Amino acid sequence: MALRALTGPDPGPGPGLDLDLDLEQLLDAAAVLGRAFLRDPGSSPALPWDRFGAWVHCVCVVGFDLELGQAVEVIYPPHAKLSDKEKTSICYLSFPDSNSGCLGDTQFCFRIRQSASKKNPLDCLYDRDAPVYLKTDSAHYYGYVYFRQVRDKSLKRGYFQKSLVLISKLPYVNFFHFLLKLIAPEYFDKNEPYLEAVCHDIDHWPAPIPGRILILPTTGVIIKVRIPTGQDKPGATQIIQSTDEVESQVSFALPTIHEVDLFRYVPRNLTKRTTDWFHQDAVQNTPGDPSILWLSNCTTPPPSVMG
Repeated sequence: MALRALTGPDPGPGPGLDLDLDLEQLLDAAAVLGRAFLRDPGSSPALPWDRFGAWVHCVCVVGFDLELGQAVEVIYPPHAKLSDKEKTSICYLSFPDSNSGCLGDTQFCFRIRQSASKKNPLDCLYDRDAPVYLKTDSAHYYGYVYFRQVRDKSLKRGYFQKSLVLISKLPYVNFFHFLLKLIAPEYFDKNEPYLEAVCHDIDHWPAPIPGRILILPTTGVIIKVRIPTGQDKPGATQIIQSTDEVESQVSFALPTIHEVDLFRYVPRNLTKRTTDWFHQDAVQNTPGDPSILWLSNCTTPPPSVMG
């Protein structure tokens, strides 16, 4: 009877629940979301900050002072919990590795281990359809950083240095970098009231559901985003741009694993001599090794077709 209440009388081919999921997790999710959300995963939780927490754990502002050192100045929403160890890791990792003479804005990301790994009961609904590389990470947090450094003679160090950091369990590197590029410059001008307004906008976003086009309003800008599914095929990514978009609308599609150009990233870290040795020695000596064959494909440029 309980299962029928959770799944409905006949889920059919639609977005019914996967009965292979842990029953206890489903019951926990039902207590939080109610039956309406389980029948339609596109609907949003009703409790305050549940929608925000589906995307972002918290937003941190990290300041860097010559005498006091680095410190988390602001955590929003205020009830968001971070352990002392997590705060320390965020402080140290929110400063670029090398920024000598680098003025202006810098974006990068990091990953830290959660002090107490907890699986949110809502994550099972997202992970059911998400591809492997976009599933939530219950053991780690991802930190997306927008660091600003400008000259300021009123400060002892001579520079204003501060980072705006989004902490999330979602590995949406491109999306969160895009979001930070949109909101961080305004934050540095308007400070905490603007940050509070952004967080309240995120708290009105729909839940991140793979395969759906989601409308995400953010401080006057409408972001349309599509999260890939585990069933997406090569070349079948849905195009969400429309001809009637205006300046206040932005379309954003998270790339699928089929669109990642591995060759663009690997060879930059390999000298020509290393690459030549790999193809002439390793490949010839271990012709049947699957790992060697995979690395060979990654480090070999695609063939050129000339007509």
